[in-house]
Amino acid sequence: MMILPTDIAVPAAGEPEPSHIGDSKSLKSKLRSAERAERTRAMLLIAPLLAFLLVTFLVPIGSLLMKSFRDPTISQEMPATAALLREWNPAAGKLPGEHVYDAFGKDLLAAKASEGVSRVASRLNYDEAGMRSLIMKTARRLGDSDTGTWHQRLSAIDPRWDDIGAWSTLKYASSPWTLGYYLKAFDFKRDSDGSIVRQAPGERLYVDVFVRTAWVSLAVSALCLLFGYPVAYFLANIPARYSNLFMIMVLLPFWTSILVRTTAWVVVLQTNGVLNDLFIHLGLTKSGFALIYNRFGVLVAMTHILLPYAILSLYAVMKGVPNIYMKAARSLGAGPILSFFQAYFPQTLPGVGAAGMLTFILAVGYYITPAIVGGPDDQLASYYIANHVNATLNWGLASALASILLAGVLLVYAIFVRMTGGGVKLG
Repeated sequence: MMILPTDIAVPAAGEPEPSHIGDSKSLKSKLRSAERAERTRAMLLIAPLLAFLLVTFLVPIGSLLMKSFRDPTISQEMPATAALLREWNPAAGKLPGEHVYDAFGKDLLAAKASEGVSRVASRLNYDEAGMRSLIMKTARRLGDSDTGTWHQRLSAIDPRWDDIGAWSTLKYASSPWTLGYYLKAFDFKRDSDGSIVRQAPGERLYVDVFVRTAWVSLAVSALCLLFGYPVAYFLANIPARYSNLFMIMVLLPFWTSILVRTTAWVVVLQTNGVLNDLFIHLGLTKSGFALIYNRFGVLVAMTHILLPYAILSLYAVMKGVPNIYMKAARSLGAGPILSFFQAYFPQTLPGVGAAGMLTFILAVGYYITPAIVGGPDDQLASYYIANHVNATLNWGLASALASILLAGVLLVYAIFVRMTGGGVKLG
């Protein structure tokens, strides 16, 4: 029997819908409500984790980025001078007007009374060496004479106040927002007329430091893969009762402090250390080799410390690769080397990528090991960041260096993800 469309009962306008249609809408509404409740419950469950990440990760990084761009020291301690210098153009080749000298003198007296002179001097010295001594000298002798204009009084204290360069440094430090720290991090600076120029060869530092950091990190990653791959292969292909014992040996370094392990390498590699004594006993050298406080010592110590991370990453992938592929390749006539590189090695590439990326990221941020076993020309970027935080108290430059290092790591990771098609999976 055929049912025609005209046989289907359609409720007329104003008539109530059949009960099964109302029940269907009620079920859909209940389903959407249940889904919303599940999503809300899930968000509440992960809310503590999100709050933890926000407080311990996102907020510090945001503060770090803010410090590298913002420094309101001059604008707060010398507000009148900062406001007037924004209107002055050093490229014109003329000194600021008398009203700027007048505002600067009064601001410096106020800063001296509020003990802000030291902060002003330190901030200006970050941009130009010698500014701290100029500011402190001027503040000490500012009350010696009350005669003459402020221009004359300041010039009598130090002739550098008749130099455009000193005022140019003060002008570009007077803004609360600055790119000066990033300019210095890339070995640039502002000239007396405000133009950006490359620093003199003897003053350049940080670009070479970043290149050295990248080179050492890549070399350590390559060495970790070179030594870690056969160890992981050995652990993944021996019986479990033996692999557990050897795995404990791999994990044992994690139970020892990095400082202790690094200091142990000092004992081993020093001129009168264990290794050189062995070389002298074997007749290979008479006075010992230079094995420490150079690039060799840094590579050896960092490779030793990061090697377990590479082994564990490789082992996690190798454990999931069946031996049947190697056996099948051998049964088809391939030799042991060809069967390894054709049937086994390609399946372990995710582990190789993960191990290389992990050791590279860890090596980029290493501080203790290069500081102890490396020489002056072997310190990585983290050493200079720590030095600016703890010694020079130049937090703006430290933040800029750390931000550049973070951006570099994120760029390398993005390239790695792009090349691997969305990252790697362990196991």
